[in-house]
Amino acid sequence: MALSKVTAAIAEIPSSVKLIGGTVVAGAVLITVLKKLRFWQTERKEYPPDTIVICQMGRGPYVPSLTPFAIKLETYLRLEGIPYEVEHNLLRKSKKTGKVPFLLYNGEEVCDSEFILEFLSKAKQFDLHKCLTSEQIAIGRAFQKMAEENTYWCFVADRWILDKTKTGLKELGLPRFLWWKMQRTIKGMIHAQGIGRHTPEEINYIMSEDLKAISDFIGTKKFLFGDKACKFDCAIFGILAEIRWASFGGFGTSVIKNYPNLCDYCERMKNTFWPDWNEKIQRDCTK
Repeated sequence: MALSKVTAAIAEIPSSVKLIGGTVVAGAVLITVLKKLRFWQTERKEYPPDTIVICQMGRGPYVPSLTPFAIKLETYLRLEGIPYEVEHNLLRKSKKTGKVPFLLYNGEEVCDSEFILEFLSKAKQFDLHKCLTSEQIAIGRAFQKMAEENTYWCFVADRWILDKTKTGLKELGLPRFLWWKMQRTIKGMIHAQGIGRHTPEEINYIMSEDLKAISDFIGTKKFLFGDKACKFDCAIFGILAEIRWASFGGFGTSVIKNYPNLCDYCERMKNTFWPDWNEKIQRDCTK
């Protein structure tokens, strides 16, 4: 059939049919692209009863996960010496909250890193705050909430929105035509949270003041409350590790370098609980 006849035939197709056909093609292309993302999915496994399975996005290129809450969970389980498995899937979210990481345990799904730890403390019978006084627990919670509810959002704005190099989006492996969608979503989130209403200079300042508070409290101590790490160290480390090693082209790396004891703290946590750190940051996302 001549090209002119093909063109004429297409022109006679109803617009509604064209729209449906275009949507189907676009959907097929999107699925193909997503399946090729390096963070797509590791092979699903069948686990013995009582196996702890942490479901999260794929391993990062410089940190074991691009979400600090997965690093928090894994670090704490390592601190307690509790065996666990990890499943990676960039697109798989909790059915209950639409977030990651989440826990699978004997067919039950548990969401939110704090609720996961509380659930496991009962299932595996360990004390989340052993050897800590009531005052230390109160201080630890205050620092954790500052880091997770304030510093974290400064970091999110820095990595995904303010970084003009867009290195984070490149490292994530997300196709360029989806970058605007992800950034629009994140802009909405940080605006609703409040951090996104500030200027880049103000966000930098807020992050710096948060890190200064943590730095001043740690001082020359090995960990938050002395020579032994606790649950709160795992949460703080999750945030600081992302800022220290995975700010990409953002300002986070330069900000944390203003506090050498925090850089030392990150190295100490990494060396103590992640002797396999270099193995766990491989891009194949299978371990």
